Amino acid sequence: MHSKAKVLYQEKQRFTKWWMWLVILLPIEIALNAFYFQYSLGIPFGKKPLTDEALIAFFLFGIAFAYFFRINELRTELTEDGIHVHFYPYTSRTVAWGEVERCEVIPYDFVGGWGVRLWTKYGTVYNVQGGKGLFVQLKNNKKFLVGTQKPAELQLLVKQLQHSTLDVIAE
Repeated sequence: MHSKAKVLYQEKQRFTKWWMWLVILLPIEIALNAFYFQYSLGIPFGKKPLTDEALIAFFLFGIAFAYFFRINELRTELTEDGIHVHFYPYTSRTVAWGEVERCEVIPYDFVGGWGVRLWTKYGTVYNVQGGKGLFVQLKNNKKFLVGTQKPAELQLLVKQLQHSTLDVIAE
C-alpha cells in the first residue's frame, strides 16, 4: 500500500481452494496428455485432433491462465489514515477515515462469485473467499465490502477505533 501511516491491520488473501485449482489446471493436463499421445505415440487425440502446434498453444494458454490466477491477491490495510484495498492486478481503493460514515464486520450473502463485484446490495464487493467482510458506508452514501478471513481480529480493531478518543470512525 502507499500510505506511510502506522498500519493497524493487514491481510493478504489469494485464491486457494483446491477444487478451483483443479479446474484451472485441468486444461494443462489435457493438453499435455493430448500432446503426448499425438506427438510421442503418434495416436490422434480425439475424433478431430488439434495440430501439434495448436496443442502447444493450448498448453501455453493454460499456463498463462494458471499464472494469472496465481498472481491475484486481495490486500487490505487499515492504517491511521484510512482503509486501503488493493485487488491486484485489477484495482485499488483508498478511503480516508474522514469519509467513513460507519464500518463493521458482517456476514454477507454470496454475491455471484469471487473477484470484484459491482452494483451489489453491499456496493462494490472485493472478495476472494468466505462469507464475512468489512462493510463500509461512506458519508456520500457509497458503500463497499472487503472480504476477510480474519473477521474476529478485524471486528476487534473496528470496535477499538469506534471507541477511541480519536473518534476515527463516526458511529
